[in-house]
Amino acid sequence: MSRRLLGAVLLVAAGVVAVVGTFLPLYQEGDAQAGGSLTVTATSWDFVFSNLPAGMDLGPVQSPQYGVPIVVAAVLLAVAVALAFLPEHQRLAARYLAVGGTGLLTGAVWATGASVVSAVGNASRQPDDSYTVEVGAGILLLVAAVLVAVVGVVLLHARRPEPRPGGAVVYRVDGSDDDTDTPPFGIPVVDVAQLPDSEFDRRAEGS
Repeated sequence: MSRRLLGAVLLVAAGVVAVVGTFLPLYQEGDAQAGGSLTVTATSWDFVFSNLPAGMDLGPVQSPQYGVPIVVAAVLLAVAVALAFLPEHQRLAARYLAVGGTGLLTGAVWATGASVVSAVGNASRQPDDSYTVEVGAGILLLVAAVLVAVVGVVLLHARRPEPRPGGAVVYRVDGSDDDTDTPPFGIPVVDVAQLPDSEFDRRAEGS
């Protein structure tokens, strides 16, 4: 599997995991005593109340809608994966979308995690130790989706390997063992044959 294909698979997986994580609990807070009272479960879309007193029904209460930017980021990652398989000169848009989708996902998960940290901090300041906050699987999946998306973007931007020749490279085929110097242009340098001396040259040398 090529690095580009692996990066595309990771981006798709990150988008799916992120969308699933929006529907799972981010955290759950309430009274931990036996027969506890009101319990609140927060997701990226709403707050769900349980163990309400008889006759009280609050219904679903919307959260700050953290799931909206997360779903948009997942869509951007899916589009980036689709564009990644276009011809080479058209793939630049896929890389930009992948970076933008990963950045949006990271920011949305950061904001969602800040709300979870705030809820845990508020519970720790309660004088009653029976009031607790438990971190849910939703925020863990969202963090995992960000990490997978980052790895996918890096692989998608990885430099393509240089093409290699299919067969063996032959550097010399004549079988000769001479050490002829060859200039950069590839033209072998040979010695110019000496012409025989003329009769006039021999007379000049003898005089």
